[in-house]
Amino acid sequence: MTAPSADPPASVEPEDWYRQVLETAPDAMVIVGDDEKILFVNQQTERLFGYDRADLIGKKLDTLIPERLRASHSSHVARFFSRPGTRPMGSGVALFGRQKDGKEMPIEVSLSPVHTDKGLRVSAAIRDITERRRTEAAAHLASDRLASAVESIQDAIALFDVDDRCILCNSAFRQLAGTAISGPLIGKTRTEIRNAWLERLTFESDAERLSFQTRHGSALTRQTSSDVRTKDGRSLRVTDRRTIDGGLVRTVWDLTDDVQLSEDLREARAAAEAASAAKSEFLSSMSHELRTPLNAVLGFAQLLRRDKKEPLSEKHLDRVAQILKGGEHLLRLIDDILDLSRIEAGGVSLSVEAVSVEEVLSEVRSTLEPMVTRSGLTLQVVPPAGPIPLLKVDRLRCAQILMNFGSNAIKYNRAGGRVTFSLSEPERGFVRVEVADTGFGIPSDKQAKLFQPFQRAGQETGPIEGTGIGLVITKRLVELMGGRVGFESVEGEGSRFWVDLPVEADDSVAAIAPKASADAQGFRSAHRNLVLYVEDNPANVLFMKDLLSTFDNIDLSVAPTAEIGVELARAKKPAIIIMDINLPGMSGLDALNTLRALPDTRHIPVIALTAAASERDRRRGEEAGFFRYLTKPIQVNELEAAIGTIVGN
Repeated sequence: MTAPSADPPASVEPEDWYRQVLETAPDAMVIVGDDEKILFVNQQTERLFGYDRADLIGKKLDTLIPERLRASHSSHVARFFSRPGTRPMGSGVALFGRQKDGKEMPIEVSLSPVHTDKGLRVSAAIRDITERRRTEAAAHLASDRLASAVESIQDAIALFDVDDRCILCNSAFRQLAGTAISGPLIGKTRTEIRNAWLERLTFESDAERLSFQTRHGSALTRQTSSDVRTKDGRSLRVTDRRTIDGGLVRTVWDLTDDVQLSEDLREARAAAEAASAAKSEFLSSMSHELRTPLNAVLGFAQLLRRDKKEPLSEKHLDRVAQILKGGEHLLRLIDDILDLSRIEAGGVSLSVEAVSVEEVLSEVRSTLEPMVTRSGLTLQVVPPAGPIPLLKVDRLRCAQILMNFGSNAIKYNRAGGRVTFSLSEPERGFVRVEVADTGFGIPSDKQAKLFQPFQRAGQETGPIEGTGIGLVITKRLVELMGGRVGFESVEGEGSRFWVDLPVEADDSVAAIAPKASADAQGFRSAHRNLVLYVEDNPANVLFMKDLLSTFDNIDLSVAPTAEIGVELARAKKPAIIIMDINLPGMSGLDALNTLRALPDTRHIPVIALTAAASERDRRRGEEAGFFRYLTKPIQVNELEAAIGTIVGN
């Protein structure tokens, strides 16, 4: 197929052919002579300007120009004729045409000089650009509105093109770069802006900084977000998202207020939860504190009713029955009202009496020796220089205090170390019991908080188990008995803890020589069964001693804490362990788990005897694996049956 010829057909005159081409042109075509008079117009000119062709031929070209522009138009025409040349449309000059009815319209004009034998002619192609201007105006308006909207956004926002150069941003985004970039950000690359912005951010480590740079680098293919902080303390969230055309939108939200509000809400929630927990724990504590004395009341009442050696009269049996009836009614009320978990709170009852500190120390030594042997340490008791007065203390609490100090000296010692107990009289009216170790010592910056709850002198995350409340309990017990505690420690060399306890007012001197405890003597009988009772309440311990004294083949050993109870169980292999749940330090549940994990104690049956009597507590105890879960106040028949099942009568 050959291309159409640019020449007119042979049957058509050239002039007619060219006229036909101009008539069908889509633009208005106007030919003007050097006198600026119109020589020719096509049909599109008639339609565009509203004139008949006859009205334009021979008229000045400025007929089609608004009157306000005719003066300047004449000068433009004169310059063109002086230097004729093709001038295409879109030259950048704003032009307007005037229609017959006087209306103006924006136009675009292309000029071409035509040299003829009659002189210079100018061909003007005129195009109405009203719709284009309307579209451009709408686009400009939309762009202005977009820019205004972006600028009004409180948070920072920027738009980058496919070459990662900034093409739009608001003042909030500009402020992020601070003075690190001079001049406008438009045209800057995202990497340049990011690097300048990094100077205003703070990171916890170089790795975190590198991670931020990598996540928000130029190779981003998906949405990514990062939370950062500025050096002036603001919290920001940076989010990058790719656009459909390959560009990128970066938004930076200021979360400072939200973070603060979240922190306030968290603290408020924590306070509310703490208050709720405190309420529940208070109710549980009240339940336990009521159950503990009630256990003694009902327990001893049951012993009186069952006593075969010294039986009660019918009259006294009736009175005991009333005690049991009233106690059981009170127990039911406690069960209905106070069925929540416990906190360590409330008063501690003391049974103050004249006590030989040397006897107590002998019992403590006997209890601690298995722990000392297992730890590869040496335990020694330095004899006092002279006679030591009797103490005016609660015997069981006194032993608990010394065992707390002693067990700490063992736990925080080093292999091959030494634990030393010594007695002295620092001043009139007090006896000092000192426990020294050759262990790790306590850092000086930790010593001020040593007697505060849950403070473990830097061992909170160490391998040594503990709760950080043993010393707190010890200090409270000592102060309740009118004594005082103190310590000295050198990091890396060891510690010395001491307790000053009051003596009897008449200055009586202990005349009883130290002897082994009754528990240790009973254990030495090879054909008897040992029951280990882990309990910190003196009344409950006394009740258990009375109860088990009715068994001909049972000896009793007592441990005031679960930690000591575990050590005694490993050393003495008792036939039965009776375990309280709510104990200072390690709980009875934790102790049971520890015993079950040790090969030499996992087979020992453990009976729970506790004031934690809610259904939830009972279910948790049964799931933990207690042989029996008995609640206080104890039913003697139940306990006897459980013990008899294991050791027989």
